[in-house]
Amino acid sequence: METNEAKLIEFTHIPPEAGVWRQALHLGNRLIFRKGSEIMHGGQKGAYLYFLYQGEARLMRTTLDGREKILMSMTAGCVTGETPFFDGVPARSSIVAATDCVVYAFSQDCVRREIIPHYPELTLALLQSLASKVRVLCNQSVSLSLEELPSRICRFLRLRVRDGDAAPRVSPGLNQQELANLLGVHRVTLNKALRELEKESILGPYAKDEVYILDMDRFLELAMK
Repeated sequence: METNEAKLIEFTHIPPEAGVWRQALHLGNRLIFRKGSEIMHGGQKGAYLYFLYQGEARLMRTTLDGREKILMSMTAGCVTGETPFFDGVPARSSIVAATDCVVYAFSQDCVRREIIPHYPELTLALLQSLASKVRVLCNQSVSLSLEELPSRICRFLRLRVRDGDAAPRVSPGLNQQELANLLGVHRVTLNKALRELEKESILGPYAKDEVYILDMDRFLELAMK
């Protein structure tokens, strides 16, 4: 049976690699990306493996008609760009700086000739990073296929509760359009679900920086559903 802890596994955020990549920064190229700029463009071949030293980045897919889907988010300490880097197929998704970012880029030659032979702990970290991303994408697939939208909203918010507050609050970090993109629904559909959660006095009004949880028991029930 699936445990409550397993039900709360993050389905958007990739955990950082505990700083192990910092020992190899001298082998990479230090790059700065401003908020909103592309670290790697969709369609680009994987010439580099990226270590996010500072900031937050998102892996995003854009359709031909301009619709966007946030696949996952990564904070400082994460590696990204592995799939096109290792399989040689041009990327279908873009890596976008969600904040100002400092990134270290490692070339194919560097990874294959220096890092893999001489830094075995980084090879393990790469495998762990890929495993985390497989888990995130599997969780998203199950969530989109089987779960009702209110439960998906509450599960997303659950891991962002601010501990220690007199009234439980959440900092989503996404506006409604971005959250709709992440959850794979139209913004109007998301807005309707949020209003229902407000009407049932489970959540307060949704804002990017702050959402109040008005009924914690019901909120957790939906998040665990």
